[in-house]
Amino acid sequence: MSLKVTRLLEILGDGKWHETKQLRQLVDLTDGQVEQLTDFLGRYDFAKIDESKNRVRISKEFKKVLTDVGQPQKT
Repeated sequence: MSLKVTRLLEILGDGKWHETKQLRQLVDLTDGQVEQLTDFLGRYDFAKIDESKNRVRISKEFKKVLTDVGQPQKT
């Protein structure tokens, strides 16, 4: 499951809106799993959730965190 979460974050990392149906297909998750993950991201303001259009977009602040992860530390 952790690889799927990583893949989901990679997809969302572009900062664009993504339909939850598309995420389910790309990451091979169930409806419930996508809902749990997007609810978590939305609850902690890591993502914006548009329930009327069933789509999600990573927040600008969290996108920066994702971008910074894996970057070499400056010394």
